[in-house]
Parts: sequence; C-alpha cells; structure tokens
Amino acid sequence: MGNPVGFELGSEDAQQADIQNPLEHVLDKESGDTSIYVSFSTAIKIPGGGGSIKFTKKNKIFKVSSEALKQLEAEGKIRIYTAEQVAEVIRQNPHKKISKQANNVKDAMEKNREILIEGQISSEFIVPAT
Repeated sequence: MGNPVGFELGSEDAQQADIQNPLEHVLDKESGDTSIYVSFSTAIKIPGGGGSIKFTKKNKIFKVSSEALKQLEAEGKIRIYTAEQVAEVIRQNPHKKISKQANNVKDAMEKNREILIEGQISSEFIVPAT
C-alpha cells in the first residue's frame, strides 16, 4: 500500500496548508502548493484534454471507488464537493471580485469532471488505475 492522500480534517497540517479555499485550488494551485483539497476526476481521459490525465505527475493515476468516498464521508472523515457546491460556496463570498468567479470555477471543474475532497483518504482505499 502507499500513503494516505490529503490532510485529516481540522489537523494542524490542514490548517497550515497553502491553499484553504476551493477557488484558489481550482484556478491557481501550482506544483508544490499544499491544499486542504484533493482533486479527483470521474474520468481518466476526456476528449479535448481534460480528466485525470491532465493533472498527473509521471503518468501515475490512482483511483478510489465512489462507494469508499461515500463511506468516508458518512464517517465524517472527508467532505465531498461537486462543481455546483464549490460554485455556491464562492457565490456566497461577500467580495464581488471573488463571488463573480463562481461560474469560472464551475466550468473548469465540469470540464475535467472534477470533484474536490477535503480530508484524508487512507491508503487502504487507494489503488492504481489500470
């Protein structure tokens, strides 16, 4: 087995992560930045260049079953955010400069069939994609 993915909810590591909001994670995250979110795509390859393959490092793609994610969410270990949920969080921001980015974030996430996970996924649920 490999290592877990993400930071435990509310942990010191999570509190010290470089990125603390979904807007930055989706639009501005750079290699080397830490984030309280982990991106997953529901597709490895999407026509037009989206999906997991777009973001992979060294062509290593790992997967977690949707059942495992639902189980971890029910146990309170992770939070799952869809494109619509992330857009709604951003729309609620009182700063217009930020709130008007909601549709851009939603579009980017939908293009890549992306969901965000906040929390830690233990290694027992992570398998290499074949």
